[in-house]
Amino acid sequence: MKILKYINKLLPIFKKENNPKKFQNILVVSNTGLGDTILGTPAIKTLRKSFPNLHITFLLHKKIYPLFKDFEYVDDILLYLPGVFHQIKLVKELRKKKIDTIFLLHSNAPEDIFFSILSGANNILKMTDNINHEYKDIFLNTLCSEKKHVIEKKIDLIKFFHPKILDTTMSIAKQFSNSKNFLQKEKNIRYIGLQVGAQDSYKMWPIEKFIELSKFLLQTYSCKLILLGATNLEQKLTNQLITSLNTNQNIINKCGKSSLEELAYLVKELDLLITNDTGTMHLAIALQTPTLCLFGPTDSKVYGPYQDFHLHDIIQKDGFFVNTEPKKQRSDAGMDLISVDEVKSLVEKRLKTHD
Repeated sequence: MKILKYINKLLPIFKKENNPKKFQNILVVSNTGLGDTILGTPAIKTLRKSFPNLHITFLLHKKIYPLFKDFEYVDDILLYLPGVFHQIKLVKELRKKKIDTIFLLHSNAPEDIFFSILSGANNILKMTDNINHEYKDIFLNTLCSEKKHVIEKKIDLIKFFHPKILDTTMSIAKQFSNSKNFLQKEKNIRYIGLQVGAQDSYKMWPIEKFIELSKFLLQTYSCKLILLGATNLEQKLTNQLITSLNTNQNIINKCGKSSLEELAYLVKELDLLITNDTGTMHLAIALQTPTLCLFGPTDSKVYGPYQDFHLHDIIQKDGFFVNTEPKKQRSDAGMDLISVDEVKSLVEKRLKTHD
């Protein structure tokens, strides 16, 4: 990526002049993780509903593609792959499509600047809080660090073109709204999902507390616990939880054992998901699955539920003090502020509400 950084310094002189009147062939970019991609869907829906004649191409990560294969709000999908060779190939494709406007909802630098300028697009808009962004002069929008929900920040880019219909709800391909009964659910049994991991360890509720909560759930309710996750760390934590429970009864371990498509169907079938701030949380919200969301060092007013509020409970602690350290050095002390009793109380309230 170093070579792209050097090339990018020369590219602004090749940037086409801004021209908001050229607004027909659109590229929407959200090519990072699961959660960030789902968080970008309200902006895409706002585009489609407000400007039905636009041709919208969606650039997303190859790993996330299965959830958007038949996404009804876009015309075409391009798959993102890292590396200089793939960026050159992408530029050729964008120039062929005659893209005139690019919305960088969540994108990897320095590739995003490289392919955006060389695509020949007139209008480039980027969602970022970095008001000192070194390439800010190439963007059509003004960068702003104002605190608001990330969904609103993404829609703000669309507002530059005065959309008539604002849609703040997240979605994935509609096929996932239909249950495939992956869990082979039994009557009168609660199916409670546990997402014990997160992208960053400092966003994780301590596994010891998940273990204590799991014991309570199994002793108190006729339920089955569905363990979710994918990474090696999540699998390690899940195995620790299972070992501590000293039973496999009423435990369904899907951690590291499900494709992304299967995860979506599993999450849709849950009666409740207890989760850290993760992509799985955003997936559940998009699928209208009830959640209990745990926040400490991240802000639920920025990253938490923004739709169907009756389905979602939030515990937010003032754990922001850990953010003074570099990411890899941050502890889970902010998440440790959440007590097991607080979580129990909201679980009891949620399950009682849906009796």
